Amino acid sequence: MAMRSRRRRIAGSGGGVGARVSESTARVVPPRVQRHGVDAGSVSSGDLVKVIPLGGLGEVGMNMMVVESGRDLVVIDAGVKFPEHSTPGVERIVPNMEYVLANRDRLRGILITHGHLDHIGAIPNLLEVATAPIYAPRLAADLVNATLSKHGRRKAELRVVQVGTSYGFGSINAEWLEMCHSIPDACSIYLTTRQGGIFHTGDFKLDDSPMLGAPTDYVALCRVADRGVRLLLSDSTNAMVPGRSGSDALASDAIYDAISGARGRVIVASFSTQLARVQMVANACAALGRKLAIVGRGMRDTTALAERSGHLKLPPDLLIPVRDVDGYNDDEVVIMTTGTQGETEAGLVRMSRGSHRDVRLVDEDTVIMSSRTIPGNEHAVNEVVNDLARVGVKLITARDKPVHVSGHAARDELKLMLNLLRPDYFTPIHGEYRMLRAHCEVASEVGMGDANVNLITDGEVLELGEAGAKVRGEVPAGGVYIHGEGAWDADGTVVGERRKLARDGVVFVSIAVDESGVVGYPQLATSGFVDEGDVDALMDDASEVLIESIDSVGSESLVLRETKQLAKACLERFFSVRTRRRPLIMVTQIDLRDGQIFD
Repeated sequence: MAMRSRRRRIAGSGGGVGARVSESTARVVPPRVQRHGVDAGSVSSGDLVKVIPLGGLGEVGMNMMVVESGRDLVVIDAGVKFPEHSTPGVERIVPNMEYVLANRDRLRGILITHGHLDHIGAIPNLLEVATAPIYAPRLAADLVNATLSKHGRRKAELRVVQVGTSYGFGSINAEWLEMCHSIPDACSIYLTTRQGGIFHTGDFKLDDSPMLGAPTDYVALCRVADRGVRLLLSDSTNAMVPGRSGSDALASDAIYDAISGARGRVIVASFSTQLARVQMVANACAALGRKLAIVGRGMRDTTALAERSGHLKLPPDLLIPVRDVDGYNDDEVVIMTTGTQGETEAGLVRMSRGSHRDVRLVDEDTVIMSSRTIPGNEHAVNEVVNDLARVGVKLITARDKPVHVSGHAARDELKLMLNLLRPDYFTPIHGEYRMLRAHCEVASEVGMGDANVNLITDGEVLELGEAGAKVRGEVPAGGVYIHGEGAWDADGTVVGERRKLARDGVVFVSIAVDESGVVGYPQLATSGFVDEGDVDALMDDASEVLIESIDSVGSESLVLRETKQLAKACLERFFSVRTRRRPLIMVTQIDLRDGQIFD
């Protein structure tokens, strides 16, 4: 297959009752419902429909997509991507939302597929730039509510959708269909537009024996196909994985076997919202007579929320506080926590380093890591595995036993989805570029023609019109790095400087000046650059080289900016030659004439 220039177009072969939930009240208001919308099978010669991914196409996580028709615009999902080791100090990464901000008066609704943070975690950021009702399945709505509360937002218009009901957003209608994933109430969304039906799968797998929720509804998918799918947008996370993703029943049996075979305590690590895994562990504990302690506020809160809503079925008296674990024999307890991606403050990571307040691992413990490693987190995960090895615990991962099954469809399932829906056009979503490309190959294998498959990435605009689907233009996109109240895009200097600090350290330079020029020798200090025993000699030599460089051009003739530029250039050369490293250099100029300090 050949690529066409910048556009990368492939040129080769559950819901609940309909209700609006106001943040801090249980007041129920009927949602806006449109039962007879646009005919999904018909195509109008009028407005084009634009599909614009703002995140999730080119990376795993940060999923967010805009669909617009005429004056109407909806957003599907708004998720976060969690930081990697190459983004020091960053708390989370959210999509660039400039396009939504510029078109906020046309935003009719925010449509949510399910409650994982890579699909809802950026909703607080989205509501800062635009206001619209949020439509979501019941559990996802509860999790959105919790996410908003965590970020200090008390007002949002949340409408719980009913599966199979059509909701109107101007010239766009949307209908949610229940799908299998690793969290209850996961849905696909079927949009009917003036250019035909658009089917957004959300995250999905085809599972006949899910731990939570109903089996895959093939009949509903066939009904959608009969109504017409002009464009299919399908999850690509496992497009490089052959065969089918394993059933939840397989993981449930493996986790039961691992716990039943352990002589001491068992620590199971997973994602905080991996509710199917919580149910598997709870079932095993109940059957084996063990108590379950859940460690970590995020996992505790999500578990409690899912139990209240009826999605989790936990036996009475199963859960105990982690502080009570020591009151039981080791073979009578299981501890469940987070940290499978090497997150610095997560429970498993702190346990592996011996810094957890309540749990200290010993070599008789069994640790089960029930997850896959998200691309980009390999380094952090390897560090955790090494730390666990140092403790001497018995470690079980998906490489040893099927204690984790993916919530995403593998290649055979993706082929079946394509064959069931029979779309006119196809665009892969949700995944790194290699995954999107692999999904295009899957489409080719089931007979989709070259001109009917478009591979796009964040920011590229796919236009669906009477003549077909074509990639035309781009909008601002990419990750925005969040730390506290600060936000920076990928082109900003903050993250780059942090990487440099982490890699090579920093050198601080103070230069005093008066009417005659530079006074005395520059003062240098450093952090994270060289060993303490080498600092004095190296900094003295650097100061000498710098003053010689300043004297060579005449310090009295240098203005502030020139002095800083000269100091940085001189010291960068010096340190590069002496140490083969390039620390971040921060220059401060002190004007002795009036006591001013210039950074």
